[in-house]
Amino acid sequence: MKSRKYLYAFLSLFVVLALVLSGCNSSSSPKEKLQDALKKSAEVKSYGMKGSLKVQDLKLPPEVMEEEGAASALGLIQNAEVSWTGAYRLDPLLMELNLKLSISGDLAMTFQVPIIMNKEKMWIKVPNIPMLGLPEDLVGKFVEFDLNELAKEQGTEWTGVADVGQSVKFANDIYAILFKHLDEKTYLSAPSAKDAGIPDEAGVKSVVQFHLTQEQVEPFIKTVVKDIAPEIINLLSSNEDYRKLAELSQEDLDSAKKELDNLSDADLQEGIDEFKKTVKSLDVLANFGINKDGFASYTDATLKAEIEDEGQSGSGTIKIVSELTDINGDVKFEFDVPKEEDVITLDELSEYGLY
Repeated sequence: MKSRKYLYAFLSLFVVLALVLSGCNSSSSPKEKLQDALKKSAEVKSYGMKGSLKVQDLKLPPEVMEEEGAASALGLIQNAEVSWTGAYRLDPLLMELNLKLSISGDLAMTFQVPIIMNKEKMWIKVPNIPMLGLPEDLVGKFVEFDLNELAKEQGTEWTGVADVGQSVKFANDIYAILFKHLDEKTYLSAPSAKDAGIPDEAGVKSVVQFHLTQEQVEPFIKTVVKDIAPEIINLLSSNEDYRKLAELSQEDLDSAKKELDNLSDADLQEGIDEFKKTVKSLDVLANFGINKDGFASYTDATLKAEIEDEGQSGSGTIKIVSELTDINGDVKFEFDVPKEEDVITLDELSEYGLY
């Protein structure tokens, strides 16, 4: 029971963080800028994208570092960077994401994993990674996934990519609940692009900054659990379309509501205290950059944390940068839908013993 309460508080924090970090134009306050940019997103029909993720200053407990291979693994993580480029077009639907992993140092290597998706299928290109020893005739092929068939195997129905208008309406309703309860002056500000450290080439004209510190964790979690979560559950319970978008059943929501109803103030405080005991320091800073056309075209987020558990401590920083380019322009696709001779099905892949 104790661990469940701790986990609930922890997840509540980061679930709502994910919602807050998911969007971001210009008006009189940071809150209104976020709301305006979200509404503006309904106009997006195409864009290019690029971004990166990197772990920095990672420190692990001495006990962990003494284990065989730990130092090599740490060095690998510290010298690795995940980046991506891609493109999106609404009509006809086509999405492309080219993931790239770069590792520097003694084990320097770089490989890419292109992912392509249209309305009914998804393709993942088999990368050339020598250490995996993949068959030569398999490397470079695109593994094809039939989204309808995958949905059937999981007992669900593939309904295609969510309707943009419906998704924006859903997000607006969620944001209305968030901003109803979160104090704007506590979490949001509007620094200049220069002060926020956003590069000039990003073309950002205004910025909304979200900041959460260790001192704000307790009131943040209490607001989430007591005010925000119940209203979101009620919103989902009253709208079947929203439940489909969130891939939640009414049974899921009833169970979550029961958990909240049974969570006393003492239980919640105990969970928060456990969180604070384990997470010694926490600092989340996110910048949302808005371009001249009012679109949220740039996001960076930095999460710094120090954790201690059973006498062992560790710390690290995660940095994520994401940028949209050529919004509603004639975006270029690097790969497009693979040709038949370059495709391999899951059944064919199973002959290699890989599926």
